[in-house]
Amino acid sequence: MFKQFDIGGSKYFFCVEDFEIVKIEQGRKIKNVLESIRNKKQQSEKKLGELKEKNINDNIKYYNTNMIGVNLVNGCNLSCSYCYISASSKKRKELSDDIFIDILNFLKKEKNNPITFYFTGSGEPTLNFKLIRKLATHCKVNGFKKVSFDLTTNGTILTQEMLVYFKEHKIDITISFDGPEAIQNSNRIFRNGKGSFSQVYNNVKLLKESNIDFLCSTVLLPNNKKILDVFSFFEENKLYFIFTIATNSFDNHFMPKIEDLDNFEYQMDLVVNKYVELIKSNNTIFCQKIKNDIRRIHYGDTKDVACVGGREGIYVDIDGNIYTCSYHSSAKELSIGDIYTGINYDKIIENKWYAQPVDNYETCRDCWMKYLCSGSCFAIKWLENNNTEIPSKYLCKTYDIYWRAIIKLYILIYPDIIEGKNVNFKDINDGK
Repeated sequence: MFKQFDIGGSKYFFCVEDFEIVKIEQGRKIKNVLESIRNKKQQSEKKLGELKEKNINDNIKYYNTNMIGVNLVNGCNLSCSYCYISASSKKRKELSDDIFIDILNFLKKEKNNPITFYFTGSGEPTLNFKLIRKLATHCKVNGFKKVSFDLTTNGTILTQEMLVYFKEHKIDITISFDGPEAIQNSNRIFRNGKGSFSQVYNNVKLLKESNIDFLCSTVLLPNNKKILDVFSFFEENKLYFIFTIATNSFDNHFMPKIEDLDNFEYQMDLVVNKYVELIKSNNTIFCQKIKNDIRRIHYGDTKDVACVGGREGIYVDIDGNIYTCSYHSSAKELSIGDIYTGINYDKIIENKWYAQPVDNYETCRDCWMKYLCSGSCFAIKWLENNNTEIPSKYLCKTYDIYWRAIIKLYILIYPDIIEGKNVNFKDINDGK
């Protein structure tokens, strides 16, 4: 029920169920304090760790599908070292207008509901800008009135025409960008081996000058000895960003080593120190992930399901085949149907290719961070173990390092949060 943290000579206990953090004052018996907290919480309708009953298997086919991943292009102009789908090795092919319209026909029962199309997958989507510029029209003509678009691009070939279209149609833009020149050019390279930093950085500046909202997304390699430099780059350039840590590629050409996570842990400790300094100095922080996760802890924002894949979300490839996740799209046998014959929900349920409530996973029920990572990514667990119910040792250690760092950061800046004057947390008024 509790995870202990020793910070600054004091003991703190983090409650698994609701993220409450309790400081144990010197001289108080820990056993008595924890027993008192347990009694106050009054959460024993069921025994702690008992399976939460949810009929998600029976209901999975009745969800509204509102997150649609669409692969606009097979093939990429970059050859990133850690690409999870080896996009640069795929034969160049673009999604046609006809197949996109067929996707809309497949989704016609959802046309009156809010739908988000997100474009990522097996290639660089802006290589098919001739279709992108028609998306809004196709949706309107086919009766889809509540549509939004989310596009992830490597940022190397943006043009003024693209920027005008993105701004006019309010397309959410995410730029895949690893930050400092040396790091960007060592991992995100063109097919000829040339680094991509200058093109991406210049286009990022162009986006800012055009007053187009965008977000950078960086991938951290666990063996990178200069992870702190990545965070410093985005903060100094005032670029809003999120980050993930590299995971196995589908064809195993890139496989991070679990032992490299010792370096990741050391680097995250440096990152925490940096953000303590930034926040206590009342500087705006640009790492949206860190800011959002601090808020999760503060408000007790527990999540028992990791994602909507297979229930409210699907991914459609270049030929109209459907998958529960873009991670699965490199293997046809993982397809769950297509836009012409429909979705095979029995296949999804049989293989458990969707995120279950975390307490359904026996190995997660007693984990201190189960409502933080929510059981983690089912697709990566499948790639690593051929089973979505067996945890990924790599992901588990990654999340353990990350969430311990975030909770440490939260404890260290808590006085600044509740004071109500910090530029990053002015809207937070209630203490915990």
